[in-house]
Amino acid sequence: MWQDRSVTRSTIGRWAWRLAAPLAVGAVALAALSVTAVAAPGGGTALPRTDPASGPTSLHLIVGSAVDRATGGYWLVASDGGVFAFGAPFLGSTGAIALVAPIVGMAATADGGGYWLVASDGGVFAFGDAPFLGSMGGRPLNRPIAGMAATPDGGGYWLVASDGGVFAFGDAPFFGSMGGRPLNRPIAGMAATPDGGGYWFTAADGGVFAFGDAPYSGSTGGIVLRSPVVGMQADPAGTGYWLVAGDGGVFAFGAPFEGSASGDLKRAAVGLNAGGGPGYRIVSANGGVSVYGGASFLGSVTVPPMAGEVVAIDPGHDGGNGGDPGFINQPIDGGGFTETCDTAGTQTAGGYTEHAFNFDVATRLDALLASEGATVVMTRATDNGVGPCVNTRAAIGNDARADAAISIHADGGPVTGRGFDVIAPAPVVSSISNNMAIVPASAQLAAEVRSAFAADTGEPPSDYSGSNGVDVRNNLGGLNLSTVPKVLIECANMQNPADSALTESPQWRQQAAQGLADGITAFLEAQQIP
Repeated sequence: MWQDRSVTRSTIGRWAWRLAAPLAVGAVALAALSVTAVAAPGGGTALPRTDPASGPTSLHLIVGSAVDRATGGYWLVASDGGVFAFGAPFLGSTGAIALVAPIVGMAATADGGGYWLVASDGGVFAFGDAPFLGSMGGRPLNRPIAGMAATPDGGGYWLVASDGGVFAFGDAPFFGSMGGRPLNRPIAGMAATPDGGGYWFTAADGGVFAFGDAPYSGSTGGIVLRSPVVGMQADPAGTGYWLVAGDGGVFAFGAPFEGSASGDLKRAAVGLNAGGGPGYRIVSANGGVSVYGGASFLGSVTVPPMAGEVVAIDPGHDGGNGGDPGFINQPIDGGGFTETCDTAGTQTAGGYTEHAFNFDVATRLDALLASEGATVVMTRATDNGVGPCVNTRAAIGNDARADAAISIHADGGPVTGRGFDVIAPAPVVSSISNNMAIVPASAQLAAEVRSAFAADTGEPPSDYSGSNGVDVRNNLGGLNLSTVPKVLIECANMQNPADSALTESPQWRQQAAQGLADGITAFLEAQQIP
């Protein structure tokens, strides 16, 4: 049975909070993080790998896995707590429950008759014969939970937070933690020794920390990684452990290297599981399962390609703006300069308004991205209101922590000029803004949108602004005030007869939406493997 959050808040087992226990001999905090992992040291031969082609579908990213040592099967768990069983019994999930925080990991009992799920707030959910022994749900945490491990007898479990704080429940002994100690990078996962006498955790840079009887066998501390480490797994033989990086690279220490998925994955690896048979499996966020060293492939999960991605869409202007000059003409701080709250926009010679064009393309783009699994946030829900002001539009994307944001417009340029222009932010630091962190990513987003929009619409780059369809500006508050990667596109020139005819065409507006969707998707896919 699962334990609901009210139980996890009121029933607290034996726990250890940030105890400053001495570090086990050989444990080290190591090296700097960079960006995509290499194949691990050691011998071994990679066997064929399998990505999802069919099978159950999850609308949420896969975040962890566990092995059923009794059957050799395995479970995958998604961020909503949905559990997918392959060659292992399905014992329940939180997929239909509104969680306070997302699930970040799971662990199984040794007899395969139960498993636990843990959320980032420390809430624990127990299923099958896995006993609920306590949680950190409802208690203050310095940092979110990053992973969990279970004792061999199933009578206890440990949780580890991203700052290295350890929480022990049931018969799980507390052997030490890194809580309160400086870390180069946050903790990404943990594993317990086969006898339950110790545990390790690994940081995102591959630094390994050993406690109890867990032997320190090495780390990637002296290696510049191309992708951060996302998890670890103990060798069931008790000889060592594996680390796995976001790009599927595997690092073997005191354990056999059987191969890696480095360079092959479509989405980031989230962990590695072993036990119940030879070899190991690399599990990806998109539900893919890659098998090595004789490990059995029993199934995978299909996750929509944009699941987990948040996109903010800003249809420029609004249908009621022209009727309320007092509101839209009010001055705002656009990030180091003063501009008006908004404008009414332009229109074609035939009277088709820019605000209507913007909203129609945005609605079509919303549908396209949502069909791929993205969460879409619109800055306005109708085309008959007033505003919001451009600073509020930026704040909507910021508050949503969007992975990409786009402001959709059509231009009112010279009658003889035509074409589209994708505008990226220039670096702007003011008393109310600092967009320096998002300038490089916004430039990448602009390049992807520029290429896809041109290919899907046939519209030429603007011949009167920008350069080859891309411009960089520091006088647009919607870009200056953004803290997420963002661009603004002038899709066409409504004053030009050829362009105005395109904007008035529903078929072309669909092509425009498709071009924007393809550009945003290409940008986000490039970010999905860290």
